[in-house]
Amino acid sequence: MAVESAYVFEVFHYFARSGSVLCALDGIDEAVPSTTQAGFLELFTEIAQVLSAESAVITTSRVSFLEDSPQVRRLLDGTSLVSEKLVQQLHAQGVNPLLVPRFSALRLHDATDAASPLEVRLAEDLDLAPDRRLPHLAELAWQHITRVGDAAGLTSALPSITEYFGLAFLHGRTVFTFVDLVNDLGIELFDGGRLTYDAFRLRALFRLAGPSAVSFAHSAYQELLAAEFLRDAANREASLGMASRLTEQVREFLHRRGHQEAPAEDCVLPAGVYLVGPSHHLMLKRVRQSVRFDRFPVTVGRYNRFLEAVRRYGSRQWDHPDKPEEFSHEPWQERLKVQEYFTDPAYEDHPAVCINYWSAYAFARFEGKRLPTSLEWEAAARGTDGRLFPWGDEIDLGIVSSADSWSGRALITYEAWREELDLGRLSQAMPSPVDAHPGNVSPFGIREMAGNVWEITGTVLEDLNEVVICGGSYDNPYRALQTSSKGLARRRGCSNAVGFRCVEEL
Repeated sequence: MAVESAYVFEVFHYFARSGSVLCALDGIDEAVPSTTQAGFLELFTEIAQVLSAESAVITTSRVSFLEDSPQVRRLLDGTSLVSEKLVQQLHAQGVNPLLVPRFSALRLHDATDAASPLEVRLAEDLDLAPDRRLPHLAELAWQHITRVGDAAGLTSALPSITEYFGLAFLHGRTVFTFVDLVNDLGIELFDGGRLTYDAFRLRALFRLAGPSAVSFAHSAYQELLAAEFLRDAANREASLGMASRLTEQVREFLHRRGHQEAPAEDCVLPAGVYLVGPSHHLMLKRVRQSVRFDRFPVTVGRYNRFLEAVRRYGSRQWDHPDKPEEFSHEPWQERLKVQEYFTDPAYEDHPAVCINYWSAYAFARFEGKRLPTSLEWEAAARGTDGRLFPWGDEIDLGIVSSADSWSGRALITYEAWREELDLGRLSQAMPSPVDAHPGNVSPFGIREMAGNVWEITGTVLEDLNEVVICGGSYDNPYRALQTSSKGLARRRGCSNAVGFRCVEEL
């Protein structure tokens, strides 16, 4: 129906309050002050005051926070799954949870293989054939940046331009005055020394953001420059400690454009600064000393040799000083899915499981090693280019032991995995041999860091008496196998899905 533009909102509001409306919000991550639970909850609250419970909202986003946050996912899944805490937060903001619309989240780059409008426009600017398979956005945008720089006679200035705008993005700065550009990059950015938009030699990459200021025409340009800046180890060092703003797009560009630095030694994580954290909370962290990782998780065979030493000599010389006296280092036999797991030679090359933190700590000392911190573990799995999985960003069911591989199909949503679990289709799942997946290897040559078994780390939350575990396991869906995946386990707890590996300080 045709509606006068001045009355569009009133008409929309009428239909929204009197019946069911399908509302599509494109790029929802750009409409919130922060990509956190609180940020999205604030937006959902505003929407709930306009739409009825019979309405549905489909949101699109370039970040994965909506699908990665259990709290937000419960809100998206419908009011029947809204937690008590969320109900209280909604009530506190004057919203009846029963009137909240149904929300659905769509991750933009997961929706289709078709090129995005930005990729299409860049391809046209670069005179690429429309029917050919286009390069990744990172390559398209970098080609466009370098072409614009070459045409402006600024080829030699590209490194300083990359550093300037890349650092600015990390500081959260996206608007640049002409005076600042001249002061920081030089008058050669403007034709004839005229500080106008028409005279700005890089204007093909920018838009006006005021009478004498510009911003990039698309945030992807500046995110790419930030990623280019972070490719260099010295620049990562220089960026550490600043109020850095890192996005999932920066991480993806870093992986696409970056080249994993060749390890100096096999299975050695060098000291340095690494990009770590989940997509909504990416950050730079320093690993202070180099360590050599075990190539594989500790196996049943290795652990049995430790048990033999304990039975002969006792364990006091290797025990954690806080280990309760009542705990032994024997596997928790009652928890094992296969009772002969530690006695049948067929399982010698399988990961040692049903072992608690106290025993993992003692085993590491027995071998003259220690447990890795959760930061060391993630850095060793991700490498210097911030990849999602030890082998890269690509999903490959054939090189991991996960719920998806055991089911024989991709369990894309939380609901699909939950159904698989509840129906008992994962009942036969269990750990595989540690060398069963040669492709499951990190940039430093470390094997089986994603899936099969979670791995106990040396990072302990003393107040909770819990330890951080990393990597996901055979009964987790693929999304839980990312290099940033972490969980918590009680120090005294044991599980068939939790093992460990050690590191040696260098």
